[in-house]
This record gives sequence, C-alpha cells and structure tokens, in this order.
Amino acid sequence: MTQKVQQMVGIFWLLNDRLILDASPLSEAEPYGDCLTHRNSHIDFWTEQQRIGAQPRDMEYEEAPRGRVVYDTKVRKFYILADRCILDNKDTVDRITLELNLPSEAMAPPRRDPHYRCPNCVKSKEQLEQEEEDWNF
Repeated sequence: MTQKVQQMVGIFWLLNDRLILDASPLSEAEPYGDCLTHRNSHIDFWTEQQRIGAQPRDMEYEEAPRGRVVYDTKVRKFYILADRCILDNKDTVDRITLELNLPSEAMAPPRRDPHYRCPNCVKSKEQLEQEEEDWNF
C-alpha cells in the first residue's frame, strides 16, 4: 500500500547554508484570512530551539534570513514568503519546496515579505558598499 505524501506549510531559516524547518501537514494547518498557515511562530520555535541547545543562545530569531510557506485557499496555491537572502538563492528555494512536498503546479512565484528581512537586507545597498570599503584598507 502506497502512503500519500502530505504537502506542508511551515516556517524556516537559513543559517550558514543550513535550512532549519518547522512544518505541519496542510491537513493540520491553521486558518489565517484566506490562507492556511503553520501554527508555530518564528519567535516561539526559535526560543524553544535555544532552550534545548539546538540554536545559538546569543542570536535573536530575526537575525538569520527566514520565511514562511502558506497555502492560499482561494487560488489553491502555496506561497513562499521570505527574506531576499533566501529568495535570491534558487537552490534554497528548491530545498524548501522539496522538504515541504510542494508540487510545482501548485506553487505561486516566491515573494519577498517585509516581515522577513534579516539585518543585511534591511541595510541599504550604499551601507553595505560602505562597510565593504571600510574593510578594504
């Protein structure tokens, strides 16, 4: 008997090329407007991970690039909402899609979201160029 692979929604981070996921099957997702979303928040999951020693205790949950996958029930599509640092890396987007069993035909184009901006993405291009110049002495 073949077991059906469940599609999932969830939250994630990219920390030093390591994908950190917390997800739940779509059948257990919580409604949020027209969407279904994962029940855990970034801050709650990160705090628990720090408590058990799985994540750095000296790092805030919003410091690493992060995002969320939701399912829009009206258009019947999955959305990856994430930091630019994640969305600019096709391999990482592909890993998220694979890990959450998201079918390509049910995927909307990934989107940046102002909730998910790491400190590097908040800085302006000019600030980043100045920092780079400051280190080139």
